[in-house]
Amino acid sequence: MSFDRPKELLKPVKRRFIFMTLLLAVLVEMIPLPHGSTRWLPDFISLVLLYWLINQPRRVNVGVAFLMGLVADIATAGMLGQHALAYSTTAYLALSRQRQLVMFNLGQQALSVLGLMLCNQSIMVVARMLSGSAFVGWSYFLPPLIGALLWPLLTKLLLLPYRHHSV
Repeated sequence: MSFDRPKELLKPVKRRFIFMTLLLAVLVEMIPLPHGSTRWLPDFISLVLLYWLINQPRRVNVGVAFLMGLVADIATAGMLGQHALAYSTTAYLALSRQRQLVMFNLGQQALSVLGLMLCNQSIMVVARMLSGSAFVGWSYFLPPLIGALLWPLLTKLLLLPYRHHSV
């Protein structure tokens, strides 16, 4: 798999497609899995949100990230505002460097996504600890690594509908 950015022009992205991918990410987060198997799964809402923040900053912004955070809090029955705070902070950081991130190849983007998702997890850990919960352990920081490894695959999948196909 090549880590280079695509060189061809892409079709415009539809808002409906962005909404559907975010909805699919929420549904994936809601799949009931055995207790131990969720330790290694990345936060798919955060991953898809970062993709759209980097590639479509005019359509997906900090406000959308905050709303998706509230949806994630409700969907996961978490502390209300925890995901919203983490997603909106991470969205701000991603948007502040969006012009640089979009120029990176997929390998460099994956490293940047790793940093952003680690920041996301750190904010959620601090929020939980401030509310009185105990530290969840260092294994809580494994999912951002898995998410960064999945970044090239996610990028390729989300670009498929927008490539020009020559007949």
